[in-house]
Amino acid sequence: MANTVRKNFDVALDIAASIGNRAFTVVEGDTGNLLRISLTDGGEPVDLTGCRVIAVFSKSNGTAAQDSALEEGGVLLRGALNNEVHISLYPASFAPGMVECELQIYSDASLATLVTTAKFNFNCRPAMLSGEALSAAPELPMLHSLMEQVETLRQEAQSAAARAQEAAEACEKLVLDHVTTFTIYRYGEA
Repeated sequence: MANTVRKNFDVALDIAASIGNRAFTVVEGDTGNLLRISLTDGGEPVDLTGCRVIAVFSKSNGTAAQDSALEEGGVLLRGALNNEVHISLYPASFAPGMVECELQIYSDASLATLVTTAKFNFNCRPAMLSGEALSAAPELPMLHSLMEQVETLRQEAQSAAARAQEAAEACEKLVLDHVTTFTIYRYGEA
């Protein structure tokens, strides 16, 4: 049985104030990113027992949310002090560019009290392997060379066609300027 490989990113997050975190980057399409967020209020751990936590992501192509109240929401409440939010980051929650995240915390017996945390951000870069990537093959350099040769021949053919058109127009002009007793028929005329 194979192990699951994950990238773990630790984030310190305060309810009210921004805290400087170490910059990190995720890769577009990755499914093994785990955000481990330690939540505090003025440096004191925030007890999330019985709370609903929604992680809201603002990304270059829109907004996404993951929810601890949903069975497959990707958000779990953890930690000895119950102040850690673990987010199994879904690929739909991030896109290439800067991604901002904030947590919405619903608390009290009816989950009616809402507190939104300060934001934190991270970068997302496009994956190098995509649908446009070519598989490396020994024939690839030869293919590039042949493509360059075909492009050169295409340009030479266009140039020759332009010169031929100019020559035909010059011949027609000479004939029209010097022949007065003959009728000139062009191809396609009756």
